[in-house]
Amino acid sequence: MKDLLNILPKLLEMMPGIVKFLKYIPILMVLAGIGYGIMYWSQNYRDPFKCVDNQIYEQVRVDSNVYEFKGGFCVEGDNK
Repeated sequence: MKDLLNILPKLLEMMPGIVKFLKYIPILMVLAGIGYGIMYWSQNYRDPFKCVDNQIYEQVRVDSNVYEFKGGFCVEGDNK
């Protein structure tokens, strides 16, 4: 307990310096959230449309492998 009482004045002197940096924590959290969202999107992005047997299929959700029939017809590849 005596050691804690000896260290306590030093800790209280450092508090104003530490408090100055605490205001940046919410900003860093928002930036981390934006960064995570960009990373998640870039890893999970797929073309929302697929061409199967000249028919167009659209992806149901971004994180899904399920496609539903949309009709019409499509052309794959380059026609040179």
